[in-house]
Amino acid sequence: MNMNFYIIPSPIGNLDDITIRSIQVLNRLDFLVVENRSKAKIILQKHEVQIEKILVYNDKSNQRDRNKIINLLKCQLSGGIMSEAGTPLISDPGYKLIKELIRLNVPIVPLPGATSVISSLVASGLPTNSFKFVGFFPRIKKDAKSLCENINIFNGTTIMFESPKRLLQTLCLIDQEIGSSAEVCVAKEITKIHENFFRGTPKELINLLSNNKNLIKGEFVILIRTLDIDESYVLADKIYNHISSKITLKESAKIVAEITGINRNKIYKRFLSFSKNS
Repeated sequence: MNMNFYIIPSPIGNLDDITIRSIQVLNRLDFLVVENRSKAKIILQKHEVQIEKILVYNDKSNQRDRNKIINLLKCQLSGGIMSEAGTPLISDPGYKLIKELIRLNVPIVPLPGATSVISSLVASGLPTNSFKFVGFFPRIKKDAKSLCENINIFNGTTIMFESPKRLLQTLCLIDQEIGSSAEVCVAKEITKIHENFFRGTPKELINLLSNNKNLIKGEFVILIRTLDIDESYVLADKIYNHISSKITLKESAKIVAEITGINRNKIYKRFLSFSKNS
């Protein structure tokens, strides 16, 4: 079994955002694996591509579905996978399929193309030299808090997807757990007619979107970067040393948090450790 299997990115909004090479490959395929048949047909018709055999592979697919694809490749038929929008396998089904094809020594050929992750990052104004993508923001509060802790210590930009229904709730949790030390960019409807970018602290974005709820429609990418932690703590410690003898620990933490933007609970725990060690 030596037929290549192609990973083919699809447009994330604008149907023209597909490469010439991807169209050439699609025209040569014997079969195509898609996440959504109707949406795939819109893209194929737009670019005048005709593929007789289209198989659906999504979150509900199992080993039987993977075996169908493997059997087609064993028959020396050329195939590829195309997601509903963007690059396959990025917060999309397909990982188990590709892993199994690799185990069977099927050559995997990834084609470059659209992804909202990178498009959002380069337009965010946040650091691009170090970043990580974490999928959708966790729905379980404990996991969400854990992610915020990781964002706090990560020296780079964290990227995640979020639904319009949960956008404000997520920004509120980010504000609660990270505070104004976070620089945030919310990217809306990348490559589409209503594409937009909202930048600021969590609180600023909460105020903006709460007062303009008509903006909370479509697909969103949240990008976060915390300010330089070491520099922020140097300032925090200087303020604390100046005021700690005059007011309580709790009051000190509140004032320092407001000035530096560092999460109040973090500041309190830091100052508490100072008092225990003194």
